[in-house]
Amino acid sequence: MKKNDPEIGDLVVCTVKNVRDFGVVCSLDEYKGKEGFIHITEVSSGWIKYIRDYVREGKRIVCKVLDANPSRGRFDISLRRVNDHQRREKLKEWKNEQRAEKILENLSNQFPGKIEKNVSEVLEEKFGSLADALDFAAAEPEQFLADLNNKEWASIILGYAKENLKPPMAEVRGTIKLKHTSGDGIDIIKKALQVGERDGITITYLGAPQYRIISQTDDMKMAEENMKKSGEEIIAYLKKHGGVGEGPVKE
Repeated sequence: MKKNDPEIGDLVVCTVKNVRDFGVVCSLDEYKGKEGFIHITEVSSGWIKYIRDYVREGKRIVCKVLDANPSRGRFDISLRRVNDHQRREKLKEWKNEQRAEKILENLSNQFPGKIEKNVSEVLEEKFGSLADALDFAAAEPEQFLADLNNKEWASIILGYAKENLKPPMAEVRGTIKLKHTSGDGIDIIKKALQVGERDGITITYLGAPQYRIISQTDDMKMAEENMKKSGEEIIAYLKKHGGVGEGPVKE
């Protein structure tokens, strides 16, 4: 169920309200009426000459909660302690939840009197979030209805999910290290990576000598197997042509 206040260690989506010389005041977008404060030392690592080089009013950011005192309405948050991956994943999660809330609102308007007022709370308690509830409905329709005692409003939500949502894809990520010291080593590594490409597999460059293999299917076990097989084929090709490789190591 959605919490009334963020807790220490939580990642929160914020909108910058006021930039001062010594810090930044933000609204906590997931917690109506709540604000957080970023001290200037938590905006970025190292010395900051002009704080507005990093944040401006109206900018949406992701921060980490360092201290929480709900009784005083005080939440100390940090921008610099959130890495790019965490920021992307949190924003994705937040946008999915915003979308799910809008879907539920539209269904309530489309079927007046059919969607109970506490539906959001019920779905959040059962499935963790509204977005997860919709994903579960699309992937496991019969179990979704059973978990909600076949209520009429559950059938309405399920009808929407069947028509408009694809079951969520299982995704596995792994890091692989590839090295080749000959003059044409870069070309050989490129060819090795091409050997590992197939449907559902995406390979990206992280910075020498690391590459990321992303495997997506509708089954988690199969996604893991595909990632492993892709990595093995890449390394086998590289070794055959005088290089070395390690991995993939699941992230």
